[in-house]
Amino acid sequence: MDAFTKACAWLFPQYCQLCAQPLCAGQQVCAHCIRAFRGINADLEEDLLLRADIQRQFPLRYIDSLQALDWYRPPLSAWLKQYKYQQRMYRQVAISSLLSHYFAQLSTQPNWHWPHLVAPIPLAPSRLVWRGFNQVVRLWQDALPPQLFVTNLLERHHGTRAQARLGARQRRKNLAQAFNLQADVHNLDIALVDDVLTTGATLDSAAKLLKKAGARSVSAWVVCLTAKT
Repeated sequence: MDAFTKACAWLFPQYCQLCAQPLCAGQQVCAHCIRAFRGINADLEEDLLLRADIQRQFPLRYIDSLQALDWYRPPLSAWLKQYKYQQRMYRQVAISSLLSHYFAQLSTQPNWHWPHLVAPIPLAPSRLVWRGFNQVVRLWQDALPPQLFVTNLLERHHGTRAQARLGARQRRKNLAQAFNLQADVHNLDIALVDDVLTTGATLDSAAKLLKKAGARSVSAWVVCLTAKT
């Protein structure tokens, strides 16, 4: 096997990331495993914030509803780390396929409605240059109806400290006035998307800005929730 073939096999392995069965080109999770995946919201509840355990863990003041694929646990926790920090792009394909199926199921529920806009949480410019891509955009852009997705609704207008090692109070202070709004959102329903919700400070800060600008509702959609221990 030559070097190019080895590189392609490493970047884009053609087997299911959950059951290891062979797949067609471009797939990363087989149809059976996608249908069988049981995450945090297996019963397709309209809003995870209606659950008392999640309300206690995530005091989101400006978020009206919450959806998540799963808790921050294997396999998704490992996939996100490998995608985000090691740039194993096939992990993004696997996660996006699970997200796509999940929201397709949600959209069949009688009380479900799509928002007017879906916007990713932006990276600070310096972090975007360092990483080379916004992992949130790629995760969600392939999973949702393309006409809803707006990549530049928000921007970070100044650098902030990395959130990973900060506590909840430090995160909120770190993100105060961190975002700029780039469009009129008056009377719109908006969903903010991110990869992991740890304290909710980032999403809540962005939602606060949108609410002040007249947004009718702001939902938060994430891949994983980090459980408090």
